[in-house]
Amino acid sequence: MSRLTKGIGVMVALDMPDIESALHICDIIEHATGKFCVKVGRPLEMVGGESTIREICESTRLPVIYDGKIADVPHVATAIARAALGAGAAGVIVHGFCGSDVLRAAMELSMGDVICVVEMSHPGGQEFYGGASEELAKMAGELDVDGVVLPATHPERIRTLSNHLPEHTYIISPGVGAQGGTAGMAIANGAHWEVVGRAITLSDDPLSSAEGHYKACIAAHRNAGVP
Repeated sequence: MSRLTKGIGVMVALDMPDIESALHICDIIEHATGKFCVKVGRPLEMVGGESTIREICESTRLPVIYDGKIADVPHVATAIARAALGAGAAGVIVHGFCGSDVLRAAMELSMGDVICVVEMSHPGGQEFYGGASEELAKMAGELDVDGVVLPATHPERIRTLSNHLPEHTYIISPGVGAQGGTAGMAIANGAHWEVVGRAITLSDDPLSSAEGHYKACIAAHRNAGVP
């Protein structure tokens, strides 16, 4: 199982409800120049559940993150996380608003990375997360989670909220492309992985699109001078 690292990269969101298309994209991304990983979202997971995650993980050398945005009581959350990690996922994404006991329980599995959602990328995410995200970031930092989710659509929030995180915690930032986030802006503000879905998966040339996003991230990182 490949794990994520903190360096600059692009996470390709496999949100299509079609495993053949997902496997095709994985094959393309494996041959792209740059640093990439993929995440399996709920639409794809619904095709076949745990077996879908396993098939993706066994068919690619790329790190695979399960983006179920797990949001339940600890014993249910850990059952979901255990299944995804047992199928080969390198990490799972868990909603921070469920509380520290849920995150802690997932971390105690010691089967893969636990990534905490601190703030979401869509407009409605600001309605409630906006008032709680600083406390969620502090909690994530105190728990020493492996990674957090912060929005590429509000890159200034990345710079603000990352102040509460340990040095080793990586930041993944969704919302680049179709949601309006500009390639490289999240990286320039301190993120480590930009999440890109439709702008790559629905492109006429996914390979060029993926490599173009990666180059934009590298250029933004270099120009911003962020560590």
